Amino acid sequence: MFKEITFRTSSREEAVDITDQVQAAIAEAGVDEGFVFIYVPHSTAAVSIHARLEQGEAPRLERMLNTAYPDQDAPHTTKAAFVAPTEVGIVKDGRMLLGEDQRIYFYEFAGPAERKVYLYIGS
Repeated sequence: MFKEITFRTSSREEAVDITDQVQAAIAEAGVDEGFVFIYVPHSTAAVSIHARLEQGEAPRLERMLNTAYPDQDAPHTTKAAFVAPTEVGIVKDGRMLLGEDQRIYFYEFAGPAERKVYLYIGS
């Protein structure tokens, strides 16, 4: 099953938690065991799975990228490529398997903008 998630980012650079939308799409697909491909079709955005970020906490990944590319005009496409446009997850019991503290984050590097995330869920 193919699913598209759409939303608008609100800052030039930010992390948006899309975990609940991905889990809802898996439930909608009715897949008990299988896989989910998560793909970001934008050259200035990416997706990453890592520890939950607390409200207002500066993501470690963003801090690392800003250290690697301290110039505010650093290529947004370079930052996005460093993080990557895809993630693959395993579905078991109708949910994507994640660690206790893991979440799925969409990274914006050239916002605010209308954005999409494509999911392919299969068994």
